Amino acid sequence: MLFSIEHDEGHRITAYVVPDGFSGVPTVRLVSGGVDVFTCSANEDRQALVDAGRHETGRCGFNIGTELVPDLADLQDLTIIEQETDLLIYRRPQPLQIEKKILRLETHLFPLWRFDENFRDKAQYFQKGLEQFGRETVTQMLLLNGIRSVYLSGRISYRSFSYWIEDGFETAIMLQDPYEELAERLLVLSLLGDAAPRYLGPRDAARFAPAIAYAVAMPTSERQLRHHLMDMPSSVAGLFTDPLVRQLTTSNPDDMATGGAIGAALDVLASCAVVGLRKDPVYFAQAVAGWLGIDPQTLTTTPDFPRVPPLAALLRESRAVDHLLERDLEVFESVKNAYGAG
Repeated sequence: MLFSIEHDEGHRITAYVVPDGFSGVPTVRLVSGGVDVFTCSANEDRQALVDAGRHETGRCGFNIGTELVPDLADLQDLTIIEQETDLLIYRRPQPLQIEKKILRLETHLFPLWRFDENFRDKAQYFQKGLEQFGRETVTQMLLLNGIRSVYLSGRISYRSFSYWIEDGFETAIMLQDPYEELAERLLVLSLLGDAAPRYLGPRDAARFAPAIAYAVAMPTSERQLRHHLMDMPSSVAGLFTDPLVRQLTTSNPDDMATGGAIGAALDVLASCAVVGLRKDPVYFAQAVAGWLGIDPQTLTTTPDFPRVPPLAALLRESRAVDHLLERDLEVFESVKNAYGAG
């Protein structure tokens, strides 16, 4: 999906939304005070979209003025939402919003959305869970050039979007010990069931289906679990291999890391504004607050999962997954040493 606000003159807003369907006519909702105040299907044709082969009719433009919404100029908190996908298209700027373009690069399979929610009202444009959207939609969010206050978060492949990320965005990232990350992934996948599309998105829910089945079948006894780990199918092992390094250095989720990937991953981390460790969420929150000039007391930190450390300890002691985490372990150790956390 492509979208953009072309003009907001107070009494009139012009925009376009190009839906994923080639011939679909998009509809938007105007919301103020948490209440829908107007719903409108596209009411202008954009011939350029037809000429570019992006849409069958070009009926993707919106021209909304006071003749349609009499008090449009007075709706200071106006928000525009695409009806079918519930995607945020535009919000009018508010006082005290952060004047930065921020990307929190998600490295956890179970997203840290509670931390992201701290910024819903601190940025003019806010979107979490980028991994649930297609490449075109994510690129469009990174290209909102008319908006200076943006907060995005998601488990996306850095290399796929590095050109747009590095052209105006500043990045924060939180890393977890690879054994603990794998333990968390196994536990989360074992519990997701039908909720997998909600947390992973439909693409990843389908992609992780073999890992979900494997995690659901995990035995409870330590002895049987060790055998279960040793007998991990290759289709599952591939999903769990070096997820951090692959996210930072490959273009596609199923690509494996190649030679030089460790150095390339460390280069990406060195370019980030804030790099934190999951073991120290308070430091991460304080570092983010200092970077953005906000009160750290206003930031809710990330939760802990009590079942993760025991399983991580078993993974570490068994050595059954060491070959899957070799590159991630080296990168994580370098980051720990850099922060004096080793």
